[in-house]
Amino acid sequence: MAAEENLAMTSTSKAAALRVLLLVLIAAALLLPLWLVRYPPLLDYPDHLARSFVLFHLNDPAFRFREFYRADWGPYPYLGMDLALIALQKILPAEIAGKVLLSICVLGVPLSVWWFVRQANPGHDSLALWGLLLPYSTFFLEGFISFQLGLACCFLTIGLWLRYLRHPSKKFWLAVLAVATATYFVHLIAFVLAGFVVAVYTAADRRPWRAMCRDLCLAGTLFLPGVLFYFLSGIGRYNGTKLYFRGWSEKLSDGIATVLHGYNSRFEVFALWAIVACLALAWARNSEFRLRRSWVMVFAGLLLLYCVVPDGLGESWDVDVRVVPVLFVTLLVLAKLGRRQRMLAAVALLLFALRTVDVTMNFVAKQAELSQMARGIQALPRNVRLLPLINEVDDDPLQRLYPHFWAYSIIERGALAPYLFDLRGQTALRITDKVYIPTDPLDLDDPLDWDAVRADYDYAWVYDYPGLAPQLNAMGQMVYEGGNLRVYRLPRAAGSDASSRNH
Repeated sequence: MAAEENLAMTSTSKAAALRVLLLVLIAAALLLPLWLVRYPPLLDYPDHLARSFVLFHLNDPAFRFREFYRADWGPYPYLGMDLALIALQKILPAEIAGKVLLSICVLGVPLSVWWFVRQANPGHDSLALWGLLLPYSTFFLEGFISFQLGLACCFLTIGLWLRYLRHPSKKFWLAVLAVATATYFVHLIAFVLAGFVVAVYTAADRRPWRAMCRDLCLAGTLFLPGVLFYFLSGIGRYNGTKLYFRGWSEKLSDGIATVLHGYNSRFEVFALWAIVACLALAWARNSEFRLRRSWVMVFAGLLLLYCVVPDGLGESWDVDVRVVPVLFVTLLVLAKLGRRQRMLAAVALLLFALRTVDVTMNFVAKQAELSQMARGIQALPRNVRLLPLINEVDDDPLQRLYPHFWAYSIIERGALAPYLFDLRGQTALRITDKVYIPTDPLDLDDPLDWDAVRADYDYAWVYDYPGLAPQLNAMGQMVYEGGNLRVYRLPRAAGSDASSRNH
């Protein structure tokens, strides 16, 4: 008897050790692409990082940021990333702080999915491995860092609420309140999605009518602070109300791409059919399959929400597809699958491994192009005024590494440049209106004011604009050429403040 107990304990210990080893390998695979390269090739990321750098150094005498920028703090729904980066920069260089935050993103999303699945579908923890498809989804690769952090907060909020419903206590309720409010300050859409799922599940869960009404009221009060902050932020006044809708075919293709789109189209097709096969495998001839009514209603509600929400609302874009990651994760809790879950988890690990290899190879391969632009940054003196002129071709966003890379010049050379994200009611950084900022260099109705360019800028960062070369060569001097990038030194106009030039 003792021998059998020892054998069982040994077997349990080995299984636990294997699980720990698997988790360590998964974490290492998630972090590897970020730390293997100097510049993570994420579209919007350099702009976000530079904005936080300016906010942190706004009053630093080593920089001249006060000439170009000012802070405008308020209860805005996207402050979480800026505040996190500012806090990290107190102990780390800006680029390392950025990578730490990116690491939190790629680890936090699957961990929060595991927490949610553990609470929503007990005994089916292995299905949470499907959450590994989200860390390097198109949102992350396009540099939507706030939304990725928001997803982690969203799933954490929902999981805490489910835990509260099973074990009601003031401690759990306050925990949900804190995380739900934090979700608002990370990303508004993630906050709305968390509230939507909490409300629909609470209404759909089978309980006495009085208990359901009580819990709905309690759930509503959890999100009340965020709603109040939203109205105080003024985002509704600045964002606009014009609506833009996708066609139904776009809804389908763009919704699928939200989770699966990456650098390899063959992987996308394979992954899509693998998911379809897994859905069939979960149900077909599975005597342990049991649909769960409450989560079916949540899934249906999210699907309806995706169908009716517009693509664009004022200045906000890709609104509808933000629903898709939550819709995808909700699939994991729709039913009890029994032993079939292990086979589905194995497929999830396979897809994760394939995507990780593809992402890592592409991150490394893209360093050559990014290094050319990095050399352009090193050609700049410190603390100069820089005007980026970018010909942004409308191709796959994942291949557009150039629109925001100039923002590293703010971090590495202390440059002053426009086009950092300045969104009233959303971000805390404002660009002063005392400088000339072109809207579109190729707009025939609003051509470049070259006198204003010479008066306000020391250098021009010109990407893929050969049509501007004659004027720039005539008025300035090209100091760097690499790939599609040209960097020009500009003579400041007579009477302009030349003190900002530092040659």
